[in-house]
Amino acid sequence: MENPVIQLNDVHFSWSSHVAEIININQLTIAQGEHLFIQGSSGSGKTTLLNILTGINKPNFGSVQVLDVELNNLSSTQLDQFRVDHLGVIFQQFNLLPYLTLLENVQLPCWFSDKRMSRIDDLHQTSVNLLQELQIPKNLFGKSVNTLSVGQQQRVAVARALIGSPEIIIADEPTSALDTENRLKFLELLFYEADQQKSTIIFVSHDPYLAKYFSRVVEMSDINQVDLI
Repeated sequence: MENPVIQLNDVHFSWSSHVAEIININQLTIAQGEHLFIQGSSGSGKTTLLNILTGINKPNFGSVQVLDVELNNLSSTQLDQFRVDHLGVIFQQFNLLPYLTLLENVQLPCWFSDKRMSRIDDLHQTSVNLLQELQIPKNLFGKSVNTLSVGQQQRVAVARALIGSPEIIIADEPTSALDTENRLKFLELLFYEADQQKSTIIFVSHDPYLAKYFSRVVEMSDINQVDLI
């Protein structure tokens, strides 16, 4: 596999030495520009895996390399900066800030990352362009996210993840609140925007309907040697 952006080797994770392992992955390699779909039922370890990939959880042992950086060697402060510099995350509950406007929510990562800020010429215009491409009406840009529908909040969360062209986009069950038609529209927009900036997509869901739209599908039960179900 050429140009891996993520490489996991012999990764084990449990909450303490007194409880059973949640994750036991011999190897997982993700290539640059891939659209990867990781599927599995609730409780199969999907979210824990994402937390390991983003450095939120450190494995008990094993190697987690993201963009040629060994995450286990970074301090908490370094991990925070690494995430904001290189990862765009779309959370299941979106995690938008109600006291910020739509534009401010989208711009937020660039306030904390000189690296992402350096990739754009004009923060305001880039934010506007992303929201327009994601079909958010311009008259909403200055309003609180609390005024939006669920689908609109989701697209704002996508814009926030994409701004500043992070190398990796991670999506944790982001379509769970949408119907079938809007799930497909969401994927089309996500793929288009990520491909424009050559970002890798790691998309986690328990919904097998979505798998056919991805170039690569991985079952948690195939890579995680722990039987959690």
